[in-house]
Amino acid sequence: MDSWNEYKAIFHSLQDDILVTDPDGFIVKASEGTGTVYGVKTKDLMGRSVYDLEKEGLFTPLATPKVVQSNKRVTFVQTGPNDQKLLVTGLPVHDENGKLIRIVSYSHDVTELMEIKAGMEEMSAEMERVRNELNWLKSQQDTVDGIIGRSEDIRKLVATAKQISGVDVNVLLLGESGVGKSEMARFIHKQSERRDHPFIEVNCGAIPESLFEAELFGYEDGAFTGARKGGRMGLAELAEGGTLFLDEVGELSLSNQVKVLKLIQEKRFYRVGGRKEIHSDFRLVSATNRDLEKAVSEKLFREDLYFRLNVVPITLTPLRDRREDIIPLVHNFLNKFCQQYNRKRVMDKKVLHELSQLDWRGNVRELMNLIERVVVTSNTPIIHLDDLPEPYRLKEDTYSEMNNFSESLQESLEKVEKRKIEEAKRKFRTTTKMAEALGISQPSVVRKMKKYRIN
Repeated sequence: MDSWNEYKAIFHSLQDDILVTDPDGFIVKASEGTGTVYGVKTKDLMGRSVYDLEKEGLFTPLATPKVVQSNKRVTFVQTGPNDQKLLVTGLPVHDENGKLIRIVSYSHDVTELMEIKAGMEEMSAEMERVRNELNWLKSQQDTVDGIIGRSEDIRKLVATAKQISGVDVNVLLLGESGVGKSEMARFIHKQSERRDHPFIEVNCGAIPESLFEAELFGYEDGAFTGARKGGRMGLAELAEGGTLFLDEVGELSLSNQVKVLKLIQEKRFYRVGGRKEIHSDFRLVSATNRDLEKAVSEKLFREDLYFRLNVVPITLTPLRDRREDIIPLVHNFLNKFCQQYNRKRVMDKKVLHELSQLDWRGNVRELMNLIERVVVTSNTPIIHLDDLPEPYRLKEDTYSEMNNFSESLQESLEKVEKRKIEEAKRKFRTTTKMAEALGISQPSVVRKMKKYRIN
């Protein structure tokens, strides 16, 4: 057997698919295994163009153009007859002058492996769904009388709200926009003896100043141009026996503040254009995200009205200061919107970690809006980091830093400690306040600031 026959025998004894083409894509050699893989006779492939074979549906994509373009080794998944999956590797062959003269490709059937992978992904999604379902069930335990949260702030807040619910004292809810003041007002109403009567919400910031009196007190037939025939009951009248909630009360104009003050004092009023005095027995709850004390000092808010509203003030903590409540809220909103939009969605653990690290300037409302958005826009059962809008993604180096095993645990902890001290210094003016927020002593704060050279 001469050297050529020996080479030929070795070449064809290989069970794998080995295909050799010229740079233009014409097949110059093929192993016997090639025909078996693609369900054709190997001899019928000789001299054929791989581009023509692709058009005939024998395989796609092609190794030849990939190697010609990159002039280096390439590996990719190719689809063969009957949707079989082949892991193909293409190699360039150069002559003594470095010119590309041949492209050699070989493949392995990985159809079964791809099916196993798909099955594993499906199993992973199911496991993630079960884990999220368990987390949601756990989040239901992270509620205090229906208010979602596990933080000490939430527990104290609910305890205070329950305590004052039994008496008809005026309550002023304070806190940033989106922090949950409306939900707390409803909670107070539901805990009170007035729970079976109406809860009427008045958005003081959304009603035009000229229409506020008519909306609050109602009007009689013909009271003004465009008035509804027969007149209309006002919101104060509708609140009879229940709770009147004045949201965004800090947005009231000075003239309307006078009218609200008189209503609170007397619980009596006249409809616009009316002469009959109307009495309404209601519980008053108000809310604002404004600093009313400052508004009073600037003569933008009546002092007498402020004292009437501020009998029992309750301040709702922003979400960034009670991060342990974020995950229970996420699971609660995820379940809510999956049911609402008939979607099956679960959160990847990295996403949960990401959400728990954000500051949430828009508080609970912002978090709720984001969860609704990703439930609707995500394309797979598992919500991944890529499904989050860009502003909600942490920098890549955050994860790199977390997974950096080139430094010791002590070094990593010191980095976190330094960052917390710096954040506290930005937020609080004194080391005493910093110590209270961080849960350590004031001398410890001073010592750590010196250690990390924080001025």
